[in-house]
Amino acid sequence: MENYGSLLKRLIKFTNVKLSTVADAAGYDVSYISKWCNQSKLPAARVAGSINKNLSKIFADEIILQGELENFCQEFSVAVSEDQLQTYLYTALKDSFKGTQDYYDKKSPKNKDFQTKVLIAPNEISDYLENDLRDLILSSAPTSDVLCTFDVCSISRTQSFTNTLPDKLSGQIHVKIGLDIASITDKDYSFLYYFINRFSHISFDFYDNSSFKNRNMIVVKNKAALMCSLDMYGRIDMLTVITEPEKVDAIYARINSQFKIHQLLIMSMASQELVSSGYRSNFYAFDDYQIFLARGFEYLLPPEIIDNIVEAAYKQGYDAATEKMLRTLMVTWEELFNNEKLDFFITKTALLKYIEDGEFYFTDIVYRMSIEERKKHIDHVLELCEKNDNINFYVIDDEDATFSSQMIKFSIYNNHNKLFLKNTERFYSPFGPQFYSILSESLISGISEFIDRNKTNELCLHFPASSLQGFMDQYGAMVYRMLSLSEITTSN
Repeated sequence: MENYGSLLKRLIKFTNVKLSTVADAAGYDVSYISKWCNQSKLPAARVAGSINKNLSKIFADEIILQGELENFCQEFSVAVSEDQLQTYLYTALKDSFKGTQDYYDKKSPKNKDFQTKVLIAPNEISDYLENDLRDLILSSAPTSDVLCTFDVCSISRTQSFTNTLPDKLSGQIHVKIGLDIASITDKDYSFLYYFINRFSHISFDFYDNSSFKNRNMIVVKNKAALMCSLDMYGRIDMLTVITEPEKVDAIYARINSQFKIHQLLIMSMASQELVSSGYRSNFYAFDDYQIFLARGFEYLLPPEIIDNIVEAAYKQGYDAATEKMLRTLMVTWEELFNNEKLDFFITKTALLKYIEDGEFYFTDIVYRMSIEERKKHIDHVLELCEKNDNINFYVIDDEDATFSSQMIKFSIYNNHNKLFLKNTERFYSPFGPQFYSILSESLISGISEFIDRNKTNELCLHFPASSLQGFMDQYGAMVYRMLSLSEITTSN
């Protein structure tokens, strides 16, 4: 039987039909037609029938219009009438396609690589998720796009997924993942926070998956589609892995379309997006704040320090627009600190580290305070607390906590209307999001209430503004000795 490409090439040459006309009839670009004729590619099996039907009509019409039916019968060794010509051509193209496809399937050395795999044994499933899936994601440089229809909270409670290693990354990883906002609990809020901290090098976009969570799909673009069967406990007990490129592309397109029409709840953002949208400046237009700082203490700064921060910004490659933003923000904060309600949260480990090294992040600027600046900072905090008794400090005793302080990488900024998180790891690594913006009002409300409830946790030590001077009277000498020791360490 004649090869599909050879037959198509003969028909085009015999009828003298332009490639552009053939391309229009097939619904594909001219480059595809050339590849079919040169036998380097075949049409996709799922559309081959309609393509061959359209091509057979084009060729039949042209042969009859040119009066070349008799010559055609001699050239192709067949006897057909005008009424039979299109049916004959369609059958010839169809049979040739099927024969060529079967031949390629038998001869292609890549065929085994694209065979669908079905994993049933628990250890096989676990090994694939922890190793093979990780390798697929890491091999998709410079970017890797992943779709996961699962509710991130429920599936992570029952299944251990791959943990990509930051030191092995060669490109950005972007994951769209589901979140069942209707059933979220306090445990889920804690889980989500530690989840994004654990994977701070991966950018996640969280979508409301209420109408497509039962698809149970994980798709790595251009690599593989994983179809998961779950047992009664929500654990993956059967895993079907599809790697055939055309099928993976089709599945990715279909699942991605589901994400596009559903509510985006939490979005990863770059700093430029945050500034250009006016988000950061608008954030301070409210009057009730919950701020958790993962590294350093960038608030309640003495006004004179802004000149040094601006100088540091220029040294770090920022321009005059950044200077304007920094100075405007400092003025905004001065007014804010004199009047509004502010709840600051920080772990004991982070606070002690700040006293020791003076490093914090003012917006996107890394700044390390001198010993004298840290002393001025303490004095200014005390001064502001005398004026505004709506300032509260909550120190989380993480020495006895179940989580490691090294897992805390995201600061949280909440005014009960807008809420965003800042990734402090991005000051050391090019991977992962700089920010997460919470877009769902119900999530913001739920997180705000969750933070308030945790104020009464036995690990959360409360220091209202009115108590701060008394605290310093009692422990100030120790704080200043720590500063002196850090000065000795720095000079050495």
